[in-house]
Amino acid sequence: MDDSVATLQLDEARWSAVVATLPPLVRARACNGVRTRAFLEAVLWIAMTRQPWGRLPKAWGPWHSVYVRFTRWAQSGLWDEVIASLHAHADVADPLRRLVSDYQLSRHPASIARRAGPRFTPF
Repeated sequence: MDDSVATLQLDEARWSAVVATLPPLVRARACNGVRTRAFLEAVLWIAMTRQPWGRLPKAWGPWHSVYVRFTRWAQSGLWDEVIASLHAHADVADPLRRLVSDYQLSRHPASIARRAGPRFTPF
């Protein structure tokens, strides 16, 4: 694992705080495997480095899979619970809140209409 990946791993206190707030089915999967933890660490890497999704280190798997799961959690409101569980860890919660907020703003109907409109209007 490269240095940028290793420095953003969740410590046990933060991981325990997050797991406690996950819905039962997700929590059961998270406790029995490392995939949810790796997913959260991947999203934190994106949030803290502000890099594009395509630059996610391969150690966390395909960036597109991580992004799709991130969007599902955002649409279901699960990130709100995760961020709330990390309130004592502002160094992690604040960048994550910004990432989720940026995603939600990009999905706002006004921004979708703006992107769907013409990009160039002659005269």
